[in-house]
Amino acid sequence: MAVNRLSQLVRGSLLTILIMLANWSYAEDIFAEHSLRVGFYARAFPDFSAEDLEISVKLLSEEIGKDNGIATTVTVFTDIALMRKEFEQGKINFAVASTLQLANDFDDALLADGFRLVLSSDRSDSLLVLTRKNEGLDNFKPLRGKKLALVEFDPVADLYIDFLARSEFHKSYQAAFKLMPREKKANQIILKLFFGQADVICVYQNAYRLATELNPQLMSKLQIIAQLDGIPQGAGLFNKKTPAEFREQVIALALKLDSHARGQQLLQLFKADKAVRSTLADLAGTKLLYSAYKKLNKHK
Repeated sequence: MAVNRLSQLVRGSLLTILIMLANWSYAEDIFAEHSLRVGFYARAFPDFSAEDLEISVKLLSEEIGKDNGIATTVTVFTDIALMRKEFEQGKINFAVASTLQLANDFDDALLADGFRLVLSSDRSDSLLVLTRKNEGLDNFKPLRGKKLALVEFDPVADLYIDFLARSEFHKSYQAAFKLMPREKKANQIILKLFFGQADVICVYQNAYRLATELNPQLMSKLQIIAQLDGIPQGAGLFNKKTPAEFREQVIALALKLDSHARGQQLLQLFKADKAVRSTLADLAGTKLLYSAYKKLNKHK
């Protein structure tokens, strides 16, 4: 019986080793594939519904890949932990999310250069805190108890507002302000501020610029009272295990999106006019904000 038990243990151990080797081989094979496997974190793009990403963005991206001889798939995630897991496994090799999610939920050691979409007038972006002019709301101090409007999901804007509230009022933004119902799009809260339905908002500079281009009268009534530079709203980064030559091939094609019709359609969806190279440096501003936020809370 002892011999039989030993034999079973040996067979079981061999089977375990074989399964581990098969999984390792699969992982190596999937990373070696020259295909673009994009993962979008849906909540990082409040101006888009999950359906927009699933249909328009997915279709255009896959067609652009096909036109350029690159097999492309797009998967939309609503669970950042699942997205990170599939990124680590190689099921997706290009992660698109907010800079806060990329900085906090992904391992820097696994991230490599990618690209992001921007307005040509500004390669970076800034977070702005806006109020109305001529109402005594020219800095953060008189804003206690005022009406705050934010978009439905923007973790970096939430973090910045909370940092400012805790710095000035020594309490969270939820306790410092009267919170208005969140809106899906930045333009909606900008209009709320303009029409007096909110007293303070936080939006990205590019969103504010687009709004003022459509409605120049906004600038006559609204003002910037705080600004945090070097905070891209989102970025796309490769898994470092993806072959370097393939990564560079994709980035080179992305930088030419504005030169053909489908690429221009994709840029228009994201209210951008070109793609630029994205690096880990794009996460630096968000990391500094988060570090300052943690330090502030630690000392209170």
